[in-house]
Amino acid sequence: MSRNKNYKPSKKQKYMKTMRSLTIVIMMVFICLTITAKAQIENIKLTADSTVTIDKVYAGILSGTQFSTDSLYASTFANMRFGAMATYQPTKWFAVKTWAIYQAETKTTPWHMQQFWFKFTPTKKLSLEIGNMATLPTEQRPHPVSGNGQFETFSEGQIVGMALNAKLKYAFTNDFKAGAGIAIRKDKPEYSGMLSYKIVKLSSWYSQYDKKIGAAVNINVARVYDTFVWKQDQIVSNIFCLKILKKANVSLYADTGYDLAAKKLVRGEGGLLKNFESKYIKGLFGLGYQHETHTINGYLFVHV
Repeated sequence: MSRNKNYKPSKKQKYMKTMRSLTIVIMMVFICLTITAKAQIENIKLTADSTVTIDKVYAGILSGTQFSTDSLYASTFANMRFGAMATYQPTKWFAVKTWAIYQAETKTTPWHMQQFWFKFTPTKKLSLEIGNMATLPTEQRPHPVSGNGQFETFSEGQIVGMALNAKLKYAFTNDFKAGAGIAIRKDKPEYSGMLSYKIVKLSSWYSQYDKKIGAAVNINVARVYDTFVWKQDQIVSNIFCLKILKKANVSLYADTGYDLAAKKLVRGEGGLLKNFESKYIKGLFGLGYQHETHTINGYLFVHV
């Protein structure tokens, strides 16, 4: 159907179109510059000021196709994310840390996320962090400025997110660490604790705003990665990954979630992931079945 000659797009439509175009251009330039650098951009100290470190620069695009098993229908999605992390450390015991991401998605308004906090390390074993940042449980989610962060699973996303908070950590040994924290969520305090021993990490939280307890357990060893999340009267979920072919870098995954209130399975996806990596580019191919949508999902993910 041809467009009416008198048609004029609204200011909002013009703005959204401009933002989408600008996002795509910036993203492509960002990726090109990153690849052209011919090195992984991590932990780079600025020559003009050695107190500032660019911890990481990230760019990635994730896309997928969902093939319906109920009818001859397919839908697609794609999102682009780029971000950066930086640290200003004027002294050995004090640092200012920050990171930011910007993401554009199909059928969704572009969004961003940013954290800024202060870290005090009076001794090698003790640290205190204060600011708008990840809480202790949030640290068990993949970092947003990373490939795992952009490809975050349903189960990992059930762990509470960042907030205005303070957290204290103590390393008894290199293998055994503990922490305690307090955050403000929905204008109410949220208390959390963390224990970590070698391959296992456990955190728990209690939120005053909903009077609920939550817990997350993470295991990462050899070929196995697993994160289990429980939220009182709300949900229980688990993401399990097993590398079944080490040389081929192929893994089996299962991401499940059960709604405790509705008493039904709200998330159920399993399949195979083929990871690949070169000097400058990383990513994966994925193929799985999603129970709640009755679709076979194919993924392509590329990032630097």
